[in-house]
Amino acid sequence: MESYHPTLAHGIFAEVILPLAVPKPYTYAVPEELVAAVRPGLRVEVEFGGAKRYAGLVSRLHHDTPPHKFKTILSVIDEEPILNERTLQFWQWLADYYCCSLGEVMEAALPANLKLASERRLVLSPLYDGNFTGLTDKEYLIAEALSIQETITIDDVRKILNQKTIYHIIKSLLDKKVIYLFEEMEEKYAPKKVACVRLAEPYRSDSKQLAGAFDLVAKAQRQTEALMAFIQLAREKPAKDGGLLRSEVYKKASVDSSVLNSMAKKGIFELYEREVSRIGGYEDEVSEADELAPQQTRALQEIRTHFTEKNTVLLHGVTGSGKTRVYLELMQEAIARGEQVLYLLPEVALTTQIISRLQKTLGDAVVVYHHRITNNERVEVWKKVGSPERSSTVRQLAVGSQSDSSAAPNSQLPTVELQTCIVGARSGLFLPYEKLGLVIVDEEHDTSYKQNDPAPRYNGRDAAIYLAHLHGAKVVLGTATPSLESYLNARTGKYGLVEMNERFGGIEMPEIVVVDARQELKERKMQSHFTSVLLDSLKEALAKGEQAILFQNRRGYAPTLRCNTCGWHSECIHCDVSLTYHKWRNNLQCHYCGYQQELAKTCPACGSHELNLQGFGTEKIEDELKIYLPDANIGRMDYDAVRTKDAHARIINDFEERRIDVLVGTQMVTKGLDFENVSVVGVISADQLLQFPDFRSGERGFQLITQVAGRAGRRGKRGKVIVQAMNPAHPVIREVIDNDFQAFYEREIMERKAFEYPPYSRLIKITLKHKKSDVLNRGAKIFAKVLSAKLGKRLLGPTVPPVGRVREYYLLDIMIKMERNPAIWKATKDLIWEATRVMQQEEGFSTVRVNVDVDPG
Repeated sequence: MESYHPTLAHGIFAEVILPLAVPKPYTYAVPEELVAAVRPGLRVEVEFGGAKRYAGLVSRLHHDTPPHKFKTILSVIDEEPILNERTLQFWQWLADYYCCSLGEVMEAALPANLKLASERRLVLSPLYDGNFTGLTDKEYLIAEALSIQETITIDDVRKILNQKTIYHIIKSLLDKKVIYLFEEMEEKYAPKKVACVRLAEPYRSDSKQLAGAFDLVAKAQRQTEALMAFIQLAREKPAKDGGLLRSEVYKKASVDSSVLNSMAKKGIFELYEREVSRIGGYEDEVSEADELAPQQTRALQEIRTHFTEKNTVLLHGVTGSGKTRVYLELMQEAIARGEQVLYLLPEVALTTQIISRLQKTLGDAVVVYHHRITNNERVEVWKKVGSPERSSTVRQLAVGSQSDSSAAPNSQLPTVELQTCIVGARSGLFLPYEKLGLVIVDEEHDTSYKQNDPAPRYNGRDAAIYLAHLHGAKVVLGTATPSLESYLNARTGKYGLVEMNERFGGIEMPEIVVVDARQELKERKMQSHFTSVLLDSLKEALAKGEQAILFQNRRGYAPTLRCNTCGWHSECIHCDVSLTYHKWRNNLQCHYCGYQQELAKTCPACGSHELNLQGFGTEKIEDELKIYLPDANIGRMDYDAVRTKDAHARIINDFEERRIDVLVGTQMVTKGLDFENVSVVGVISADQLLQFPDFRSGERGFQLITQVAGRAGRRGKRGKVIVQAMNPAHPVIREVIDNDFQAFYEREIMERKAFEYPPYSRLIKITLKHKKSDVLNRGAKIFAKVLSAKLGKRLLGPTVPPVGRVREYYLLDIMIKMERNPAIWKATKDLIWEATRVMQQEEGFSTVRVNVDVDPG
């Protein structure tokens, strides 16, 4: 082939990272005409695996001729590097530490628009107006082809232009927004909506007509109060569309949605939804006090003191203590120094509430980055963050003086250069930062920071600390329930430790009541899955116009359909797991592969009609709660309810605007949400959290119950938490009741040390996969034999995991448990690569997949 060159005069070669799971970068020769253009961090067009072409990334240049045949780089895609040296170092660390390839890191890190391959499809942008001015002849041909055909592939572009090197042309069309990659067309970022109310015509345009409106509500006192409250608020807060937030009217007049609905039917009010910026938020929403509380001032000073000696500080503050206000002060200070800030959140959904809070102070400096924004938006953020001259603007900042922590937060400072502040989930780590100065990892304990599939299976918190190390940046880990690893690091002096033990504004911690569900069952007080104490508390809260949250960490209606006669139960045909019944779809569904089937009417094993749904999930809680609270508006927030992009924001908005009285949810409701009117929180089944077969189940249970309890009584009132449990004497439950993290930590860390579990040891879980169980078993023996020869008793397994088959693949787990010794740690990772090579070189085992999970969560 033309691209093979045994020798080249200039002898310059490039290591190119391909977006594939190949063991290492591939070496390509740099042709004479591209020597001046090729640099590390640039994308280049290359062939790999026959005639297939990819956009690879140059990691380094050298003069070492490879010992094998090599191909040449076909073209250079970028004029300027899309990555800097530190970002490449970060990629290399991720690949080395988490036992994966640089190609897998590249695939996870780059936005889709920066990854081009032969099979990708192109479509004409809906924003393109058909104006061919400014297009080159070749760009015009592609645009014309797309105006005739709905989509074309990148290979089609080669045929249309009759040339092989076309990625630079596609990049130009993407930059000009003439084309999109196909999957972008399915990604529309829906705006946030807030529920509003305004006077209907003719009252809105003619105030003289208001007397007629008062006549219509003369016999309804609550409606009269609502109308008077609206008029008063409208004078205080005039809006262009004449509207107000419904929640403001509810609060001012002490009424609920039924009152406004009745007035809308009478033609007095018009109820509508106003679209507001997802970033900017609603201008009248105020979430935190401007002035720092004494506890916040003290915490800030302690963090600054720790930063003189340590790079990482653990901020341990109880729920509602005002940690976000502390973060904001630190962010302002970093931006004033001309540094970039990365604010990590465990869930994309949390950005819904936090963004407007940050935007009020930091303005346009705040940029959102996560997988829910479009590919084009991701590329824009990528370029903005990676280019100081494009990312910086000049504005006046209100920042407290670092040397005087008591300074007012609104004291004026000179004009400074402002670098972009990134807010997002763990994918924000991959951006090519130029001057990162501060990283905040909020809810650092959260399991959502751990990537499970595909590789790299990294922990966002740990990766953030290393990224900060590369940039010389400072890190704040914030949480009400620290992970044992982080707290041990703080206790031993590796991290600084700052504690905030009081809620902001002097609000009391919620009252936690544990109800013995077993005793209530004996006394026949239980109604379905609700104890009498929980139902009475819900009714009392609703009577006062307050709201409630119920937590059940299992979605669906019922997890098992079982035959009472023969014991048969429904199972997935692709996985070794029961099918879950979903009432809203009226079918059975697998939560691992998505397989669905109709609900059986008779037992397929014995023909019996006695089929019974066993267990309960959020759907069933929501459904049965409507029986006991018929007048309440019940909402649900779980994976099924938030599948669409704006669904999570809509549910949160509905709850904030009090269109939902009781919100039922999975662990989504435990994470950092702040609702001022929630007075009751219920944990439906605490036992489920504590009985999971994992050494971290106690830690996870304590964190989840404490976090969900923190949603109660967040603003101005003490909340109440009802914990239902069959075993109320469980030590974790007692520690939650006492709000005693120290007791929990001392007991749990002692158990970890006794049984040599993290943080006193290191774990690597290896999962072997194959569609044939006999091939998998024999391959696992070969793999384990290589490991056991050097690891000995450190090796546990192979063993079948709790779910032994997923998506037609049989699974076997191997666990490596070793001491915290860097030399052994590195040697073990090298041994894993060797065991993989030995096994896959054996005849018949090349298709056995090996997934390595370092520090499994």
